[in-house]
Amino acid sequence: MELGGLCQAIAELESCEPRDVCGDDMRGLRSAIDRLERVFSKTARSFARDGGFAAENAATAVGWISHNCHMSATSAADRLCVGRELESLPLVAQALAAGEIGYQSASLLCHLREQLGEKRDALDEKQMVGYAKQFSVAQMRVLCKHARHAADPEGFERDAEEDFERRWLHINPMLDGMHSVDGVLDAAGAAAVRTALDALSKPKGAEDRRSHGQRQADALVELAHHTLDSGRLPRRRGVRPHVSVTTTLETLKGEVGSRPPTSSSRYLSAGERWSGWPATAPSRGCCSRTRW
Repeated sequence: MELGGLCQAIAELESCEPRDVCGDDMRGLRSAIDRLERVFSKTARSFARDGGFAAENAATAVGWISHNCHMSATSAADRLCVGRELESLPLVAQALAAGEIGYQSASLLCHLREQLGEKRDALDEKQMVGYAKQFSVAQMRVLCKHARHAADPEGFERDAEEDFERRWLHINPMLDGMHSVDGVLDAAGAAAVRTALDALSKPKGAEDRRSHGQRQADALVELAHHTLDSGRLPRRRGVRPHVSVTTTLETLKGEVGSRPPTSSSRYLSAGERWSGWPATAPSRGCCSRTRW
């Protein structure tokens, strides 16, 4: 496979400083990249089918491509799927090669055909290519889900159940007192969380200098406080949950050398009362019970 001419052309593009860039330039460059993705996918498919990865003592083609082509395993598997399914989707391959649809839309159609399995003949390729030319990638993603459900409702529900079982969430303390949040949600759960966070993470005027990530983090904390304040959380041992902040009088006064406050999740015992932070304390602690 001769790549010298391609590498030389890319080197020439890299050496040129982009000036007076127009829309046609952007569209043409993106189309060229998508066409290269098609070529890479076809080549990856041939490499896997011929066992080229085994010749280098790799267990799987996905593993070899991921390691040697500097890609995630998910991206490697995607290219192999596209390369395999394009062999049976000539209209998709033609539209992608002509720049009429992008790689992402072509990938969605390839994965749709793979997911349909024995019912793949129900896929109307001509109609779906027409949709890909008309709709955005986000719209195509939704459309492919509807098409999957219409052609194979049992398979769709089975995959949805499998996705739901993969859910997890970890909140881990870090050495500096911060916490890391990591997890995976199914589509319905993620949609609910994102909707709630988006409603609470809008910039609060021109003076709000928080990044999008910071606003999302603040929204998550605010959402938790709203739920705690509502008093509708399940009770444990007859009391409602809250966040406890343990500190000292010296810390509240801001004296030099005082210990920092610590917080933890706990339950308000019978007879305990809620109290706010002093006016000099951060406002975010106003919902916590202060002890010293």
